[in-house]
Amino acid sequence: MTWQEFTDEYSRGGTIRLGSWSVASCSGDLVECRATLAIADRIMSCSAVAAGPVGAMTSILHDIGAPVQIVRLHQRVVDDVVTTFLLCENDGRQTWAVGEGSSSDEANVQALVAGANRLLDADRVGV
Repeated sequence: MTWQEFTDEYSRGGTIRLGSWSVASCSGDLVECRATLAIADRIMSCSAVAAGPVGAMTSILHDIGAPVQIVRLHQRVVDDVVTTFLLCENDGRQTWAVGEGSSSDEANVQALVAGANRLLDADRVGV
């Protein structure tokens, strides 16, 4: 499998599409993550406060009905591009997902959305 085939498979789009996201510091070492998501034909703005961007995006995905638990996380940096590999789980089903970005946070958020989509696809086909 080529790298392009790999990323096409494990970071492909789905029902949930991330339009934009931002992170702002809050009191007590917390951050607020704001995201604009397209879910099928609906666009919505969401936000969550957590200890970091991964926790906040996980909370947002849970709130929209696409819960993701991270079982494993691996990262690599090549030519200033961060790639995150996540083993995601929900209701005993697991799938790998990948996300890329210019920072760890961006790559993590992209991988979380890809994982949510892969788990939702697994729900539809009864895996």
